Amino acid sequence: MADRPPSRPAPLLAAAALLGLEGLAAVVFGAIDLSLIGISRAEIGVGVAIWMLGYGILLLAVARGVFRGRRWSRAPAIATQLILLPIAFSFRAEPTTWVAIALAVVAVGSLVGLLHPQSTEVFVGSATPSPPEATR
Repeated sequence: MADRPPSRPAPLLAAAALLGLEGLAAVVFGAIDLSLIGISRAEIGVGVAIWMLGYGILLLAVARGVFRGRRWSRAPAIATQLILLPIAFSFRAEPTTWVAIALAVVAVGSLVGLLHPQSTEVFVGSATPSPPEATR
């Protein structure tokens, strides 16, 4: 009988989707920035574009790892969300209040999904040991 893949609880799927959205946003931002590079700021523009493209691709790989329940992916996913919270706080004044709210909602939603007990069980296994088999 073939092994069934581990079930993916809804909080884990939500966290993976939010991480994928963050990664996609970073790739799109990097591509847009790459297309808008001017002669006057070529070094900075190229650096930011490469940084955002690389970060977005890495974040997409982390999202894939979270979706598949890979243990290695949880720490970078949580670290990213903890970094996004103070960034969101820095955008709290008008006219970027909506950016702050969007970043905070995504970061908190991802953290809740990643730290949910059902997600934790997927990443580290069940906390309750299985009963020992009876010996004959």
